[in-house]
Amino acid sequence: MSKTRLMTAATTALAGLLLTGCGSAAPGVAVKVGDEELTVRHVDSVTEHYCAAVGDLESEVPMGFVRQYVVQLLTLRSQASQIADQYGVEPGSTYYNDVAQRQGTAGTKPEEVRDDYVELASTTAYAQDILDQVGRIRLEDQGVADPTAEQVTQAGIDVFNQWPDANGIEIDPRYGLEAVDGVLSPVDTNTSVAVGDTARSGLETEPDPAFAATLPVNHRCG
Repeated sequence: MSKTRLMTAATTALAGLLLTGCGSAAPGVAVKVGDEELTVRHVDSVTEHYCAAVGDLESEVPMGFVRQYVVQLLTLRSQASQIADQYGVEPGSTYYNDVAQRQGTAGTKPEEVRDDYVELASTTAYAQDILDQVGRIRLEDQGVADPTAEQVTQAGIDVFNQWPDANGIEIDPRYGLEAVDGVLSPVDTNTSVAVGDTARSGLETEPDPAFAATLPVNHRCG
């Protein structure tokens, strides 16, 4: 798997879905999405499992980038799940077909990492499934009898966009993520100033294989 695809896929999946409402989560909490709290320990565990599952990267990646990716996907899935509950919908066959494919791939992974891998890898399909369903519901409520696929998608995006303002999304600054132009994106949220080439390399928004190779084994993936 390309390191670039690994680090940019989450941003693509989130585009247009997560807007304002990002703030600082409580101590020990990595992300607070509406009524759900995702702990730092959970994020670290899922990150380790995901790294183990996709360890055949073309080059090494700093674990911090993988952790950002995991936080983005966990946030999206939590938001989509709560929206699904709000609208009384469940994912359909498109999502479950995606899960089946991921489970097939996961069969080659260590048993202890499979569940987390499948959950993360299928998050985009899950969110898209819920988005389309709530988009149709929203349009039906507005009296639109025969909407186009584009109208359904846009209506679903509108639901996702409005949700953070009403319910809140708070992210611990350590993960370097903020809502930028409607997308949950990597940014420099450090309060300290990096001094020296090594420190500055750790703040780059794209993974640097050369920098990753200098890190301890538990701080890099690939």
